[in-house]
Amino acid sequence: MPLTDPAYPPPQRNRASTVLTISILVAFFLLIGLGWMVFAVQSGLVALVTPTATPTPRAATFTPTPDVRATHVAEDMLTQVAFAATAIAILTQSPPGMIAPPDSSPLPEPGQLPASETSATQIVQLPLVSVDQSQPTSPLQPDQFPAESLTATAIFMPGIALGEATPTPISPFPEPPLSPTPEFIPPTDTPTPFVAPPVPTLTPTPFISVQSLAAITRAGADTAVYIGPSSFYTRAETVLPPNTQIQLRGRTPSGDWLFGCCISNSQGFWVRPAYVNIFNNPIPSTFPPGVDLNSPQWDVNNPKWLPIIPADGSLNPRPQPTSPPWGDFPLARYDRGNTGRLPMLPRPPLVDAWGALTHAGAAFRSPVAVMGPNVIAANDDGQLYSLNRDVGSQRWRFNIGGVGNLAPAINDGLIYFPYAGNRMIVLQDGGNFGNPTAYPELPGTITTSPTFLNDVVFLGVGEGAAARLVAMKRDNLNDRREVSLPLSAQPRLLQPAIGQEVIYVAGDKVWAIDVNLWSGTEIIWESTNIGPVAAPPVYAFPGVLRTAELYVADTAGNLHALDANTGVRIWTYASGGPITMLAVNDSAVFTAGGGLLRAISRLNGQLLWTMQTGGNLVGGPFVTNDRVLVVTQNGALLYDANSGGLLDATTFFRAPLLAAPAVSQEWLFAPSNMSIFGYRGNP
Repeated sequence: MPLTDPAYPPPQRNRASTVLTISILVAFFLLIGLGWMVFAVQSGLVALVTPTATPTPRAATFTPTPDVRATHVAEDMLTQVAFAATAIAILTQSPPGMIAPPDSSPLPEPGQLPASETSATQIVQLPLVSVDQSQPTSPLQPDQFPAESLTATAIFMPGIALGEATPTPISPFPEPPLSPTPEFIPPTDTPTPFVAPPVPTLTPTPFISVQSLAAITRAGADTAVYIGPSSFYTRAETVLPPNTQIQLRGRTPSGDWLFGCCISNSQGFWVRPAYVNIFNNPIPSTFPPGVDLNSPQWDVNNPKWLPIIPADGSLNPRPQPTSPPWGDFPLARYDRGNTGRLPMLPRPPLVDAWGALTHAGAAFRSPVAVMGPNVIAANDDGQLYSLNRDVGSQRWRFNIGGVGNLAPAINDGLIYFPYAGNRMIVLQDGGNFGNPTAYPELPGTITTSPTFLNDVVFLGVGEGAAARLVAMKRDNLNDRREVSLPLSAQPRLLQPAIGQEVIYVAGDKVWAIDVNLWSGTEIIWESTNIGPVAAPPVYAFPGVLRTAELYVADTAGNLHALDANTGVRIWTYASGGPITMLAVNDSAVFTAGGGLLRAISRLNGQLLWTMQTGGNLVGGPFVTNDRVLVVTQNGALLYDANSGGLLDATTFFRAPLLAAPAVSQEWLFAPSNMSIFGYRGNP
């Protein structure tokens, strides 16, 4: 045998066994690695990368090789390792923030997996790493929003039991995860920013009520009584003679009518407080001990201690006065009571928001009124202007053919403006035009701005001995009634104040007149020892010392607090100076005049504070419970209502004012020479 020939043939290598050995080793190390990773995740040592549910692409077809069997065996071993790790994840309780599965059935307890579900498809909840943990869970599919907003997802995988060797194959195109059904929340009404105006509250006192009060009827005349608390109801057939003893057992909320007992057949009746004299009643057991019984606050004969009793349910209820619409400034002193009290005042700083946008051919000499988007004032060029409340542009103007310096008045969407002495025009806002509806003429010079109660318009007409109160039906201005109120000390009547169904007219003195003039003229009371009157009277309900109160300033500088239902004087404050305007809030009466602003307690008539205003007062006081606004010819001043401290004095007008301004929420509208200024503050 030649030396070059091999003595033995080379051994044949078995490739299949080599591949199998390597695969087993790789699977072993992978299993160890996966186990370590699962342990690290459960221990919180590492965080998993956010998985994305992506459809698995269709696998390519393998090309058969001699060792294909060994390759498949290795792949099956790796798959088993992966599913074993998945099973561990299933048995691990999901952390908070994870999406709940759509199925409401509970998850298995740790370490258990129901054998009956080994072949069913399970939803596996895996934690995700989130960048912004404040993002809420969304019911949308994961591919509909960024992955950063997710906190968990659902992956559909075959369910397995521990120890199972062969998993159920995964479909190449898995079904997408079910979205949680969003809970339907019924819509709710969004509250409007406009709040109703605040209702004045009484000064806190202990609750006191009595079952009845003893009284006698007036001495000088018979007393008519009614079946309900209004002269619009039927008058009872029985008339109470003078000095008749009665028992009063209730009242209306404002105390303008009292419920008494009894006439024939034990029938109850309603009577005016001004026509009875309540006296000689015992001290109520609910009075606090040690109170001053001589103080008006603790008057044992005060009808405010009586309970409120409604009218008989068989009677048609009487219309109740309502507050002005929010944002409107409809009357000369804002409301029919002349209170000058608004739901809000602009907060400083006030900015000239309109600028020089508004110009007219002459001076604006009438006060301003506000109705919805309209800022309304009359000009000496014979036009009535309506300007846009928000920007100051002209909405419309109407040629009335005359001039007037009284305040326009608003009621039920109609504008009433007196002009040219004894004439008045009634217009309707048409958006970009004024639509006239009536041109009534009065029997004398109109001396007060119109005011309203229900379906009646009231005005002061005439001067001196010819002064009178005129009432007109709004739906027929020719249907009128007049009350002659001759004057000698004052040239004309002042702006009336209206209570529940009583109008208070001031001139030489104060007259309280029933508004039902179509049933006859009834002057309920008049102030024989107060007058001449220097400022429009103010009606305040609820009262502090009585159920309703009337505040009157005379030409001697005295401020009087009266029982609005009887005319009885409660207290008097002597200011020693002129008073030209009044306003009232819950606790104080504010007087303006002679360059001074004063606050007087409604409880006892004592001076609370005095501040100088400077300049001639053309507007105000306008008040809330915490602030007071006054307007001079040159600027606006804002004070703290409780202390009198000056809050703001930075608003100066570009030209002197010629008439009273209006306040509308955060706005102040002021008439000047050929412009109306629109100053806007903070709401």
